[in-house]
Amino acid sequence: MTITTASPSPRNRLVIGPGLTVSAIRKVDRASGAYLGIRLVYQAILRSMLLSGSLAKRPADRVASRKVIQRHLMKGVWSMRVGIDLKHSTRWVTAARDKNLADRPEECAEFGYLGHLTDVVGGTFDAEVADLEEGWGEESLAELDLLVLPHDSTSRWTRDESAAVLRFLEGGGAVLLFGDGEAGAPVNDADGSPLPFPHLRLEPAPLGVPRPRAESHILAQDHVLDVEPGHPVARPSMRAFLHRPRGIADDGGALTPLLRLGGVTVAGTATVGEGRLAVIGNGEMVCLPFLGRESNAELLLGLVAWLVKADASLSVRSAARDIVVNRRYAACGSGREEDLENLPGPHRIDTRPFARLLSQLAFRRLPHPYEDEPTFLTEAELAYHEIPRPIRQAVTRFRLRSNDFGVLLVKGMPTDPFLPATPANPSTRVEKETWLSELWLAAFGAALGFPFAYRQEKHGQIFQNVAPTPHNATKLSSESSSSMLDFHTETAFHPHMPDYVLLYCVRPDHERVARTSGAGVRMILRELSLRDRGLLFEPLYRTGIDYSFGSANGLKGNGPLLPVLSGDPYDPYLTFDLDLMTGLTPEAEEALRNLAAATRKVQRWVRLDAGDLLIVDNRKAVHARSEFTARYDGRDRWLQRMCVLRSPIGSAADRRLGGRVVETRFAV
Repeated sequence: MTITTASPSPRNRLVIGPGLTVSAIRKVDRASGAYLGIRLVYQAILRSMLLSGSLAKRPADRVASRKVIQRHLMKGVWSMRVGIDLKHSTRWVTAARDKNLADRPEECAEFGYLGHLTDVVGGTFDAEVADLEEGWGEESLAELDLLVLPHDSTSRWTRDESAAVLRFLEGGGAVLLFGDGEAGAPVNDADGSPLPFPHLRLEPAPLGVPRPRAESHILAQDHVLDVEPGHPVARPSMRAFLHRPRGIADDGGALTPLLRLGGVTVAGTATVGEGRLAVIGNGEMVCLPFLGRESNAELLLGLVAWLVKADASLSVRSAARDIVVNRRYAACGSGREEDLENLPGPHRIDTRPFARLLSQLAFRRLPHPYEDEPTFLTEAELAYHEIPRPIRQAVTRFRLRSNDFGVLLVKGMPTDPFLPATPANPSTRVEKETWLSELWLAAFGAALGFPFAYRQEKHGQIFQNVAPTPHNATKLSSESSSSMLDFHTETAFHPHMPDYVLLYCVRPDHERVARTSGAGVRMILRELSLRDRGLLFEPLYRTGIDYSFGSANGLKGNGPLLPVLSGDPYDPYLTFDLDLMTGLTPEAEEALRNLAAATRKVQRWVRLDAGDLLIVDNRKAVHARSEFTARYDGRDRWLQRMCVLRSPIGSAADRRLGGRVVETRFAV
């Protein structure tokens, strides 16, 4: 066992009597039971002195010493105390639902979330981390070793608060101050500057430098910066990933730059009296989407170690690796129920209470969907506006916000009363007496965007039959049955990937055992390490082209190079094909394996029955289908599928004469 003492700073020593000073002890070997004995002996000494009166001679000193001893007995002598100010900010929180902010949608729960610092900082430094909901005063600051000040453009401080923090610093305390990535800067009521340092200001807007080459007219939001060499926190090859960095103006010249972008300091440190100060223009670099990028975790721990003058034996680098590789953090939980039908929430809408109204709408005379497709699609789009409002509300909410599961289950739509046999060849058109399945697909598809098809899929049919065939039973195909169709983004390789995939159940499988599963990216992220999250945002992955588009069955990595996660780092898009995607590096390949495991862990499923419509948000979820027994007797499982783009603009060049069939070809 190794016992180390903190530095001999006055704040790290316990003065308990004339000439009697005990250095604060920190536990390094947590697994050793011998430490408990040392702690008990130490506490016994303190209690003995408390009872015997072996304290300082002056009454005031005796009172102060008694309070110090009592505090150490309460919290454990190895622990430093960290306070996070939550009073002076409307954006920063330690519990995702603490503040209901208009500018933080529910799906962006990680924005401004600092709850993981309890483990990241507290676990590394054996620290007690407390939320300062009511701000601070002289007494509360006296209890702290480190004060974390996360602030935003709404923050305001009083003159007394400013003076208290400055005295705390000058007396040997440590302060970590950071702003956010929004426009505006925190203001001191007393002098108009970020408190308590009148010479420091956060620039009013995030910085940016031009993107390379063709996009040089656009300022980049994300930057990878080298840590300034020679800084006490720096080590060789240490780099930081910054999202929307903000500059720090230092009129007094006391700030030592730690990170600079285009010559502007975006993070720095300073010594104030006996204490230490660190300032980060935008603290989002320590939030969950970014803490695992580059050396951000090591940089955070290194800053804290420097601020509190931690013992040099602490391995910041190994602690940071443990945090980003081995631990999991989430702003909110996922629950355990897997059956979507048993889960309450906005992912499910039961249409059966509206059966009469929907039937009146369904059995109107409609054009033939295959012989007069344009007119049928127009009539279906108009009919959607007559669907009961609660159903349309659910669809609109899903279109605008998606949900944690990435799917919307519309239960119990009216069905065609007389069905032909399940098609033996799903690529052929099936004649029916009524067209209810096509109506619901077209109506809901139009509400979500632009229904379309691929030339290579079912000869470009908008309404596609999905049914098992003997020759594809074991292939990576929607016509398989005896093998699982594993989790995938629909046509992940395609430049015109659908935004939504609609699956309407015409007929369930014989035993009703086939499960259609979905796994939403919001839930997947909660099961990934911070390092995996960072890797999945890099363009280190090559997907494969589907069998139906001409690729050899099972051939991986013959498609485009792309990142798995993209878009808003707080609510990203997901592009993933478990069967056909490969990583370009061993680390990227490992991240893919971990992603697959996380996907299976959070999957939710439904056994579709006749009349059920499942809408998959193809940008926010992957979907899969379990194996089932096909009898090829005309009564097998039969779905109809439709693909939808939010907008037709991006695919216009690959659709002839303004049609709905995308004709992109692939070199396979």
